[in-house]
Amino acid sequence: MHWAASSLVAEVYDRGHPPGFSYGDIEYYTRALRDVTGPVLDVACGTGRILVPLLEAGIAADGLDLSPEMLAICERHCRARGLRPRLHRGDMAGFRLDERYEAVIIPAGSIKGLTGRAAVLRALRAMGGVLRPGGRLVADVAPPRLVVGSKPLRSWADGEHLWTVQTVHAEYDAAANHVTEYLRYEKWHRGRATATELHTFGVQFWSVREFHGLLTEAGFSDITVVGDYHEDREPGTHDDDWTFHAVWPGSQPERIGD
Repeated sequence: MHWAASSLVAEVYDRGHPPGFSYGDIEYYTRALRDVTGPVLDVACGTGRILVPLLEAGIAADGLDLSPEMLAICERHCRARGLRPRLHRGDMAGFRLDERYEAVIIPAGSIKGLTGRAAVLRALRAMGGVLRPGGRLVADVAPPRLVVGSKPLRSWADGEHLWTVQTVHAEYDAAANHVTEYLRYEKWHRGRATATELHTFGVQFWSVREFHGLLTEAGFSDITVVGDYHEDREPGTHDDDWTFHAVWPGSQPERIGD
């Protein structure tokens, strides 16, 4: 009952979010990284939705994800295009790598999957730990949304196969500003379900001020934020995405409250 990126989840995700599928974020991240001369790390890279286009744009990028199933699909996409990034398996809430990067990105609001301040602080410090002095973090944060009940069924067909996913229920914890979603994943062949899984997925929301404070506490500086992938737009109430930019000074702060 707990969310995990199984083979079925990875298949469904890749059907709905193939490499190059963009919410405007691929174009934004490509612009944001165009002056980066060193390597870039895509945290929670999934099956390569953003990583592959960045590589094709000439950006030296690696990927990190917790799911071996997601990484296996990402590797297939890369190999099919003649791309050879380093793909690391690791938990964003506490990974370590020997490589040092000029930029770390965490697009698509993936950090919302971490619940609570302690987990997010561990993640931000882990990202800082793989940045070069003066390196940049670019992170999407989902604006708070009150979401309850079910959502429309989404489906993707390929020949005689059909993949579906639906949020069948969602519960909102106002005190924690946290949503728990129940997602049903299914694979069908000629009208018969061949695989069915039910997962729970937690979504943690932060205000602009709260996430700015988390970045500061984690040791980042020079923090800015824009709304909906517009470089000159301040974050607003009706935005779908907020993107934070921050600089890692290179010194590890005292860890408080872990």
